[in-house]
Amino acid sequence: MPALIPCSACGEHVLDSSCACVHCGAKLRDCGLRSTAAAALMGLSLVACDKIQPQPDYGIAETSVYDNDGDGYGAEDGDCDDENDAIYPGATEVDGDGVDSNCDGEDS
Repeated sequence: MPALIPCSACGEHVLDSSCACVHCGAKLRDCGLRSTAAAALMGLSLVACDKIQPQPDYGIAETSVYDNDGDGYGAEDGDCDDENDAIYPGATEVDGDGVDSNCDGEDS
């Protein structure tokens, strides 16, 4: 099982085999161009996840695997319209607009 170590630049935990920190991009060790490019691509993909919550046990971000609209909820989480980021469980409902914004089955 891979070990986690703190990044010397930001203190966030990263795999001990990492060449760069996925949180801040700091170089951890020299892995050559190939590994550095892969780490950069992983970092870019993490930037797109702006509605994530850390897992307290490991400090690793968790997000819905199938959140198509980026609102933090996927269909498996109760999002009744995963193509519209204004519609998700707990959203503010506007009475009579014809849209079930909070996915409770009613427009009120």
